Amino acid sequence: MPFIQKYRAVVILLLCSLLISGCWDRKEINDLAFVIGIALDKEDGNYRSSLQIALPGQSGAAGSTGGGGGTSGDKSWFMLSNTAKTLHGTTLEGQKELSRVIYYAHRRTLLIGEELAREGVAPMLDLLTRYPLNRLSALPVVTRGPAHEVLDTDAPIEKFPSEMVRELCFLNMRTPRSLKTFTDAILSEGVDPFLPIATMVNNVPKGWKDAKTNIKLDGLAIFKKDKLIGMIEKAPADALILAMGEANAPEIMVKAPRGEGELFIKLNENNSSYQPHIKNGEVTVKIRMYAKGVMVDNESNYGDLRETEITSINESVRQKIKEDIEEGVRLVQKKYKADILGLGRSIHQHLPKEWDKIKDRWNEIYPNVEVTVEPHVILENVGIINKPIGLSEEEIVRD
Repeated sequence: MPFIQKYRAVVILLLCSLLISGCWDRKEINDLAFVIGIALDKEDGNYRSSLQIALPGQSGAAGSTGGGGGTSGDKSWFMLSNTAKTLHGTTLEGQKELSRVIYYAHRRTLLIGEELAREGVAPMLDLLTRYPLNRLSALPVVTRGPAHEVLDTDAPIEKFPSEMVRELCFLNMRTPRSLKTFTDAILSEGVDPFLPIATMVNNVPKGWKDAKTNIKLDGLAIFKKDKLIGMIEKAPADALILAMGEANAPEIMVKAPRGEGELFIKLNENNSSYQPHIKNGEVTVKIRMYAKGVMVDNESNYGDLRETEITSINESVRQKIKEDIEEGVRLVQKKYKADILGLGRSIHQHLPKEWDKIKDRWNEIYPNVEVTVEPHVILENVGIINKPIGLSEEEIVRD
């Protein structure tokens, strides 16, 4: 009897093994070309796709130079760039030049050239969102000028320039715009899309030894639906990101309440909320911002930083934040007429019945919406030294 039971068990195991599919569709690593970043441009009526492809054999840590190179000093990536009438056509052209299958699942950044962005990114989004290997978590960025030039910088601090772009996005915003959130904004009501702007710069002044090209983020690209309509500089862009509650530990420079010089306050915590109100057809939105900060630098001759003086500094920080955000809001309202803050979406969420009445006219209403800013800032720490260093008692200005 025990023998029969063992025999049955063996037969059952053998039958179960027939249901195991195995690795029938496996792809060896040596057969794949891993795309870690891509730059898309428009050039003479054609699309240009520039792929940054990893070279695992050149990814050693010791002796690395230029572009994250390996032990031999060569770059750990190479660029493959092709043009075609369609975006997918550029991939087909590129595949003809590679002995490995182009593999997009590891791509984490997507650089969009300014010319392509102004013409419209809808064809690009259709391709990137339809094919499963194009991850929606990739971070899109608009570049000043051709995108392939930015992707081909040295960026020596990271192994790949595309990875540096990604890290910069996370330093700029707590929740950077992904391909998914960017597409959602294009398709949603009451909000307009925006993306960070990347620019190629030199890491040292021209003429210095060992000068290399680098990447920086310096503003926001404003969209209407899928078309780029303008670029705003870093200062108003930072204020708008702060108004969204998405700023990642920003620093605010304020003039000293008395005396001469400036103070620098770092906001370790910040968040915001929108409070829309509609009365007699007039739409108003109050932006309430809450932040906690610390003083990181005192380049003024102001005070011993006692309680009354800290209160004055708090008021200066609140006023500075209020002015900066209001200036940024006026810029996107009046010049670009783009609701990148999502004020319309806040009305949709808080006052859905009222939104149904005005949503068809929101583009006309939005530029005239009265936006007020109400910052609440608490200065938690002024450091271990109260008085400005290097000044005598007579030189310090107090309240």
